[in-house]
Amino acid sequence: MTHKYLRPSEIQLLYEVISRQDPGLKPVLDSLGVVTLTQQRRESLRGAIAAELTETGLDEEYEPNQRGLLLEELIDALGYL
Repeated sequence: MTHKYLRPSEIQLLYEVISRQDPGLKPVLDSLGVVTLTQQRRESLRGAIAAELTETGLDEEYEPNQRGLLLEELIDALGYL
């Protein structure tokens, strides 16, 4: 799947996050680029990414690590979907 607002690496990360955090959202991912996200679906995706961010995206000082920065970019990109 390609999407004009998401790079392939972002799509891969999004699938990874949703698989870990909320597999029930996988059908939403499959419709990206085909159907405009509702606000509720967008917030559900953001919530899953935020949970992943708190689990894997922060260093010992609670600053975003490299993965955290990518997750933050992904949260921002959802505003354009």
